[in-house]
Amino acid sequence: MPDPGRASHESYLVKLPAERADYPPLPWKCAGATMLNVYFEVRKEVLLDRLPPEFCRTSPAYCRLFVIDHPESPVGPFREATLALGCRLNMMPAAFVAASITDNPKALAAGIFERGYPNTLGTIEFESGRTSARALIADEKGPLVEVVMPALQTIEPSRLAYDHVDAIRTVESDGGTRGELVITARELAIERAAICKNTRIEYPAEHSRSAWQILQCRNVISAQLVNLTRTFAAGSRPQ
Repeated sequence: MPDPGRASHESYLVKLPAERADYPPLPWKCAGATMLNVYFEVRKEVLLDRLPPEFCRTSPAYCRLFVIDHPESPVGPFREATLALGCRLNMMPAAFVAASITDNPKALAAGIFERGYPNTLGTIEFESGRTSARALIADEKGPLVEVVMPALQTIEPSRLAYDHVDAIRTVESDGGTRGELVITARELAIERAAICKNTRIEYPAEHSRSAWQILQCRNVISAQLVNLTRTFAAGSRPQ
């Protein structure tokens, strides 16, 4: 039997800025980007508590954590880290955003108003080379999670495919706010790829109420380092 999520849209509402920051219209084509992408198992109950009822969980329950470094874009360099819940929408694979951080105010504004994510400003350390990669994600309270890929092995890019990423976008309506489900289509044109079989996800400090901390890794399933062109596009309502 399907096992639907039990989180309300209201639990994902964010405070919208009083003034919308000026940013170029979407989509943005971001060439030369690099992504660290990790799938890992989490506790079923913890995932269901954060998954909206439109979605059903997978078995086993898992999350997808991806960190993307964009050295160039219409708003300048920016980095983005997203923690998404593995799930199914209308029985098809999907990922739902539980938390997302960027280090660029204009990318933040575009994310909040047009995609539902990223919706938090923070800092992201990012390192990648031929043999290893690493990322450290932090918010205003300090470090949240670190991804370490100590040994990379090149693979054919055609072996990789990623599902659409969905989020709750905060919308002003009738003097208040409401949550609206939006879908961001696959945005990645993969050019080069490598896998890491001994990836580690570490938690440098504890923030008990943070999704980054509550959705802790129980077991890494797979991890990749990907060089790509990303099209940072607006979300749309599901069909």
